[in-house]
Amino acid sequence: MMLLKACMVAITLFLTLCQDDSEYEGNSKPKRQTYDDPDPYKNLIEWLKDGKAEISKVQIEVQSEGHRTLRATQFIRQGEWVLFIPRTQYLSLEEVKKSCLINRKMIQINYKPNNIQTYFVNHLLQENRRKYSFWKPYIDVLPKDVSGFPTYFDAEQDALLKGSPTLFTVINQRKVFKEEYENLKEAVKEFQKYGYTYDDFIKFRILTISRSFTVQIGEKEQQQLLVPLADFINHDNNGFLKYGYSKDADGFFMQAVRNIQKGEELFYNYGQWSNKYFFMNYGFASLTNPMNQFDLDICLNKNDRLFNLKISLTKGNMCWGNRLVNETDHDTFRQSLATVRFTQISKLDDFLQLEEDVQNFKQFWPGWHTTIKTIELEKATFKALKGILVTELGNFASTIEDDERRLNDPQTPEFRKHIIMLTLREKQIIKKNIDICDLMLQVIDKSSEELKNLMKYYHYREITKYVNSQIIPLKLEQEGLA
Repeated sequence: MMLLKACMVAITLFLTLCQDDSEYEGNSKPKRQTYDDPDPYKNLIEWLKDGKAEISKVQIEVQSEGHRTLRATQFIRQGEWVLFIPRTQYLSLEEVKKSCLINRKMIQINYKPNNIQTYFVNHLLQENRRKYSFWKPYIDVLPKDVSGFPTYFDAEQDALLKGSPTLFTVINQRKVFKEEYENLKEAVKEFQKYGYTYDDFIKFRILTISRSFTVQIGEKEQQQLLVPLADFINHDNNGFLKYGYSKDADGFFMQAVRNIQKGEELFYNYGQWSNKYFFMNYGFASLTNPMNQFDLDICLNKNDRLFNLKISLTKGNMCWGNRLVNETDHDTFRQSLATVRFTQISKLDDFLQLEEDVQNFKQFWPGWHTTIKTIELEKATFKALKGILVTELGNFASTIEDDERRLNDPQTPEFRKHIIMLTLREKQIIKKNIDICDLMLQVIDKSSEELKNLMKYYHYREITKYVNSQIIPLKLEQEGLA
């Protein structure tokens, strides 16, 4: 009986994939087993079980539509599979290109979307229209409300991002999504024929971004997948699951990398990304994310008397994207400092020395190639970097103190807390780097001997390595003691 049931599901899936979208089911009788429980999560579980998914070790917990998770139903040993979803029950890029009429039309006319997620969007739009779609149990549990994602923000919510580089990214994302939607309407007549709205399009676009898994299939091939149930698992920096594709089992698995206790909430690490990435793609931010950063542009001043020489060296570039993190003993800080140092070179001798230093490089980038020259230049560099950061901090719509107060206010909506966490961490990083500039400017005029003594104190720990390796050798040379 079970074998017959499995065969019927497989045949139904094949017929669904082969069906041309021009033949709309309407009110015709279902051609497969239906899942009609009022609880869509129960329907999803039954659908997965019918497809031979192995999910007995997990259960769904729904705290709200925006917060669903999985918990372990039993003790799971390190190395065991936590769940397994066979190939018939997840969507792969390869499959949606074949099974969706609009995607096939796109391929026929050689239309290239701006992101491969568009193929998944088109497939979900198609299946969402079908009353008896094979994928209905999966689509029914996708979040209905995605207003917490910045693409949907109104002017008031955008204003909360004022000063953050994320606002530019949000505006650009909206532009990209709108262009893709309009281009599809114009290029593929079927897309326009079915009347997909822009809201439909961006809703599924957001959902696919936040739910795709990239897995290795074979030695070289990577595939993007949408995997039912697995996409309920939330992010944690210390996530204890890993996932992949099993050739032998022909499906997607999640595996425990440590022992998991019965009832424990399941987590995996979505990746080593900044808050901006998580906010844009998943709608959340974290105060404890170790990859938090602040992005900033550092540019040449057109009134610089060496401007033409510098532009010639950079082959026309006058601005460079940089980022700062919460650690000053980090490549990002040194690169930002070097970029500012390049903008602050005012003596021809210093520039000619730099030009000589980098003559063998095919391409000059200030962040890598502008090494320390003189104490005078370094002092100007820290003053300039502090000035840039003070301006950046002043551009935000609120202060650090305001953010901390609003985070502790129970009346603050959850999605706003994520905006606050995003901008607060950016401001804290800026403030940390301003403090470092102040610390350097306090000591940079001292003698080498005074610096050696000062660097023994804990208060100067953030600049000790830099002073010992860069400033003291210059001081010794200046003092004739090198």
